[in-house]
Amino acid sequence: RVMKRLTLIVAAMFAVTISFGAVSCEKYDDGRPDKSVRNEFNKMYPDAKDVEWDAEAGFWKVSFETGNQPHRIDHEAWYAEDGTWVRTVSEYPVTKVPQGIKDLLAGSQYGELPLEDREVEYFETSSYGKFYRFDLWQNGREIKVDVHESGEVLLASYDVM
Repeated sequence: RVMKRLTLIVAAMFAVTISFGAVSCEKYDDGRPDKSVRNEFNKMYPDAKDVEWDAEAGFWKVSFETGNQPHRIDHEAWYAEDGTWVRTVSEYPVTKVPQGIKDLLAGSQYGELPLEDREVEYFETSSYGKFYRFDLWQNGREIKVDVHESGEVLLASYDVM
């Protein structure tokens, strides 16, 4: 009878430990963000996996993944201290970029430049809208070109080295 009770207690403790381990899959390297920040993130990205929070430049940056292999997408979302969403940057293979965006780049002054890699960043921002950022090579230097969904193609930055 004592052994049966002991077995039940150990089994219950094990079940509780497993359930907490399954729920708590977030990492907090720089402390834990306010509940308002976490709630906004969970509302926007309920399917996020491998969530990791960092405090950076007065904001909370959260790195996470969505989808499953081979369709997994890496993301970084930024939030103000009060929970206001600022931007999300997602990495996509060039093959997943809409043809209209590729056509805008091809028709621009940067259209003949080779891609630096096979990944493209997709920005969703609260103040600048949505755009794709391509890393291209020009005269031995990397340049970043933004193609906005509105049709604008802009030089974002270039290496000076």
